Amino acid sequence: MAPFEAKVLDAHDPSWEAFLLSHRDALPYHHPAWVETLSDVYGYEPRAAVVRSADDELIGGLPFVEVGGRVRARRWVSLPFTDVCPPLVAGGLEERQLSTAVEQLRREHGIGALEVRAPLAGFGERTALRGVRHQLELGDPDALFAAFRSQVRRNIRTAEKAGLEVRRAEGRDDLTRTYFDLHAETRRRLGVPPQPRRFFESLWRHVLEPGLGFLLLAYHGETAVAGAVFLEWNGRIVYKYGASDREHWPLRPNNLLFWECIRRCAAAGARSLDFGRSDLEDEGLRAFKQSWGAPEEPLAYTALGRGPSRAGSGSGAQLLRPLFRASPNWVGRMVGATLYRWAA
Repeated sequence: MAPFEAKVLDAHDPSWEAFLLSHRDALPYHHPAWVETLSDVYGYEPRAAVVRSADDELIGGLPFVEVGGRVRARRWVSLPFTDVCPPLVAGGLEERQLSTAVEQLRREHGIGALEVRAPLAGFGERTALRGVRHQLELGDPDALFAAFRSQVRRNIRTAEKAGLEVRRAEGRDDLTRTYFDLHAETRRRLGVPPQPRRFFESLWRHVLEPGLGFLLLAYHGETAVAGAVFLEWNGRIVYKYGASDREHWPLRPNNLLFWECIRRCAAAGARSLDFGRSDLEDEGLRAFKQSWGAPEEPLAYTALGRGPSRAGSGSGAQLLRPLFRASPNWVGRMVGATLYRWAA
């Protein structure tokens, strides 16, 4: 192809946003609202490494934020707290050409490392398996229901017979208070600090309120017993966060939440539901997602430059889990509010 130019843009550049909003393969994680949420809460500078053609048409790119610079070496991450974010190409640009251009930009800007939540063409030796993901192609809701494993169908009927009701969040407090309380308790049970409340406030403002995602809450009477946050854009749905009250698990609220998401989104014409990343060792969660008819596929990340990728490395977090489980909720909230920015 003709010569092209590679450069770094501010992620708010109109040409980059127009490229993203017109690309069929762009995911909800590519949408400017997602990186704006992360930047708003954690102070990142949202940017993009892009390639322009000889006639100045933007034909490929990769969103990223820069982290480090004081205690740690400067790194580009695409993107923090994101399950998958592959490079996007168009206009005859090859993925290998984009990968080479991005790596050259990293070197020119004196950046110590680049971490991408996807494979990079031409850098297979720097790519490592970090988990799996499950994607369900959506279509006729009745056909989808019939394809679920029998246990899934039974659990959905159990929830319906118990009188559980699924409601779509209508206001910020549904996310920042009702859901957040479930989220904080669920994270404590798992031994993981919750994201700070201000993260969900930003998520509501940038993503859910503009219609780029939604929150479903399962109620038993007037008590919220489970919730799930989904990102929604470009015909794709991504399950991002989930939480539930352990005492109500026998009523199967999580099964009802996923079924309502699938039923509503399929009827509205969405193309797919991504059940999110699962760690390789979490066999129970992987089996749960496969039981919905969602095939499993590897999730590989790429690290260029100095040192291995931090993405998916959780040995330190594993050691702290018993401490968080035994601590009151306020401890995990304080740690999450303080340290998540440095976990990128």
